[in-house]
Amino acid sequence: MPNRGENLTAAVVYESMFGNCEKVARQIAAGMATGVPVKVVDVADAVADPSLLDDVDLVVAGGPTHSMSMSRPGTRAEAVQRSGGTVPARNVGLREWCVALPEHSEGAGPRWVTTFDTRTALGRAIPSSASRAAARIITRKGYEMLVPLRSFLVEDAAGPLVDGHMEQAYVWGESIAAALRAKAPLTV
Repeated sequence: MPNRGENLTAAVVYESMFGNCEKVARQIAAGMATGVPVKVVDVADAVADPSLLDDVDLVVAGGPTHSMSMSRPGTRAEAVQRSGGTVPARNVGLREWCVALPEHSEGAGPRWVTTFDTRTALGRAIPSSASRAAARIITRKGYEMLVPLRSFLVEDAAGPLVDGHMEQAYVWGESIAAALRAKAPLTV
């Protein structure tokens, strides 16, 4: 019987300050795992060792929205200060990963990407986000967006996630896997 996408793999790369993006990333990966093999990688590890993503066809990348975009060193330091030091300092985030991502070349590394972010429920009407900024950088480098980006809401910067958003992350992950499998060539 013909099969679609049995050899495709994916990775979810995330930046998380308060743990919300990591929770969302893991839920997305759990949903994706129903259709394709997937690994979850902290963005700092992906920057330190880009070869972690050499064997994947799709990268789902996400991080928190800070000041209507991806985090920067100053906004990460502010988050640590706001937490009273309970949040570990990060010197690498989604922005640094996007910038370090090499230009896409046929046959090398992932072909497809999609992005997600967390943002406060109060900011749901704000038109810009970490996922939009990341998608702009990544697609300019020649990667193809597989599915539209997605935002997940948190009550405030430290969380928790708004009710229902963990479940939405899982369902979104399932739809990403289905879209990736649909892109794959038919094999016998």
